[in-house]
Amino acid sequence: MKTFEEIEAYAAKHFVPIARKDFVEYFKNLIKENNYHEVLEIGSAIGYTTCHLALMDDVYVTTIEYNTERHNLCVENINDMNVSHKVLAIHDDALEVFISQKFDVIFIDAAKAKNIKFFEKYKVNLKENGIIIIDNIDLKDFKKNVSPKKAKFYEGKIEELKDYLASLEDFEVTYVEVGDGIALLKQK
Repeated sequence: MKTFEEIEAYAAKHFVPIARKDFVEYFKNLIKENNYHEVLEIGSAIGYTTCHLALMDDVYVTTIEYNTERHNLCVENINDMNVSHKVLAIHDDALEVFISQKFDVIFIDAAKAKNIKFFEKYKVNLKENGIIIIDNIDLKDFKKNVSPKKAKFYEGKIEELKDYLASLEDFEVTYVEVGDGIALLKQK
């Protein structure tokens, strides 16, 4: 069975973005405190967050990953952690997938330039009293591994996202400085 330390080491060696430990703990506490059970994760990467959540009592995860290599590693890690009975791992473009199920939590941690599109597509899948989390609002980790030109492009996309979120009338938005910065959205 793989350990989280092995997954972290793989991610570091291969430049795979995974959530910071402080965010994972925050996320798990949020789920416990609110008695959430169903999570939709957009952007599995190699399943680090997926496995953490699926190891919790009575938490079930549907996760979507576009990249074939990362999806395959995600499935391998899910199997190694013995949580395959609690995870539905979908290999597809999240903007092309149709999901009718409602979720307590929708966690958006995929292509940063598409955050608004992911939000617009999946907000209908949010249960009443649920939350949407958008990760990497601060882009600190991301900027360490890209060129200044690419960093500037994504900084612009995050500013565009913040302007969009500020214009929402049906969601309350809170920014939390945990991990790489998150936006927490609750329906009004």
